Amino acid sequence: MKTQLTNKTAWNSWGDLLLPILLALLFFAFTFAYYPFREKLQFDSDEGLNLMRSMLVALGYPLYQEISSDQPPLFNQLLAIVFRVTGFEVNPARVLVLLFSALLVWAGSQFLQITSGRLAAIFFLPLVIMVPEFLRLSTSVMIGVPSIAFAAVAMLFVVVWHQTRHSLWLALSGLALALSVLVKLFTGFIAPIFVLGITLSTYLEGRGQGVSWKIFRPAVVWSLSFVSLAILLGFALVGTENIAAITSTHLAAPVTEDLGGYSMNMHLKSAVPLLLLGLLGTVFSLYRRNWLLFYPLGWAALAYVLFTFYSPVFYHHQLLITIPMIMVAAAGVGKGILLLSRLRSPSDLIRVQTLLGAGAVIGFILVSIHYWPTLDRELMNRPRLTDFSLRATSGKLRVIRTMDEYVDQTHWIMTDMPMYAFRLGRPVPPSVATFSSKRLATGSLTEEDILAAMRDYQPEQVLMARFHIPALEAYLQKHYTLILDVEFFRLFLRNDIQTIAE
Repeated sequence: MKTQLTNKTAWNSWGDLLLPILLALLFFAFTFAYYPFREKLQFDSDEGLNLMRSMLVALGYPLYQEISSDQPPLFNQLLAIVFRVTGFEVNPARVLVLLFSALLVWAGSQFLQITSGRLAAIFFLPLVIMVPEFLRLSTSVMIGVPSIAFAAVAMLFVVVWHQTRHSLWLALSGLALALSVLVKLFTGFIAPIFVLGITLSTYLEGRGQGVSWKIFRPAVVWSLSFVSLAILLGFALVGTENIAAITSTHLAAPVTEDLGGYSMNMHLKSAVPLLLLGLLGTVFSLYRRNWLLFYPLGWAALAYVLFTFYSPVFYHHQLLITIPMIMVAAAGVGKGILLLSRLRSPSDLIRVQTLLGAGAVIGFILVSIHYWPTLDRELMNRPRLTDFSLRATSGKLRVIRTMDEYVDQTHWIMTDMPMYAFRLGRPVPPSVATFSSKRLATGSLTEEDILAAMRDYQPEQVLMARFHIPALEAYLQKHYTLILDVEFFRLFLRNDIQTIAE
């Protein structure tokens, strides 16, 4: 993958270094100031799962040994550190994810500046803001964006290696992708793309010298860095005996019919205009022989193939395709504007690359017009920076208020909506910290597990909203009293607690 940029350094001026940082800071400031996340009670039930696992880690309970989890450990460990500083609050956790999203913007902009120029880097910012669900996922306590951010950094460092040929960048890239996988496993498929690109580049650079160890050395350096950190840090944080905890549920999920869910094509429907712009950018890049853009193209293509045959697919999975595709789209728009600004005669208008560039620029305008109403609706309720209060339905707020009436007498809460327990500052039994549909459907969490937690921890409050567990229902009838039934929430109080409250 040797290109015309190979002999240049990655950053030729302070402007090259600072522009992506400025774009990342602009994204952070824009989202923090204008996206209404601080007053949101809950974006997704996964938020509660991540918050509760991290809360229990901060309280001293070990992951996997006591805290049930089907995800890698790194995000929970990082968030536990934040909680030790800020206390158990939701918004610091959301700001942490927003920082990871800003890291993604920096890495994507820097990658595009190196491969396609400053204009491409600049246009990455508006395009990423238009990606469906991106702003929501950038401020939700979920692990998809942090994992993709580390993967984007890994791709950036591979490209820097292509330019400098310094092995340090290979090592840093491998470390970054290892961190990505230790946040969420779903970026692991990117590793073969990097290995193939590194090996092919080395082979083409030494073409005519025959096959030798030197061809494979850079890929081996990258692989050793990736595997070493993934294994060492993974075993240190997970333990060999707990590897199955973060793999078995996901391996069993594709053959579990109860999970349902939509296909990847369904989740990508709202992103079709951006994907079409990305395809136009792909044609433009191939015409200009910008081979380094094969990294995001390979990333997006392989993600689409893999998740076409995987189930369940959730809305955050589409970022594995849309994020790399808008990188290619931004490259096309940036180069298109540059070409149009250099037109000198009418004959230049009929050149193929001019037509492709004009198509990319017009496509960007049409895409912006298409997504602006949706973006405007998301931002119309500008959030308050201070003195904010939760915005939710009256029923949900009533649940919070009723639970808070008994919080002084509560040590543990059993719930399938752990966000509500977290907002009261009370933990759930560690063994049911991951009370999810995937674990229930695959048998990783059973009715007996739930009953065992009820007997061991004797939670004073039980809040059920998502699932109907027959064995738990029978237990609640004997030992608990229903004190609130609103919307789809049912709140139970242990019988002796209600007697004291009365």
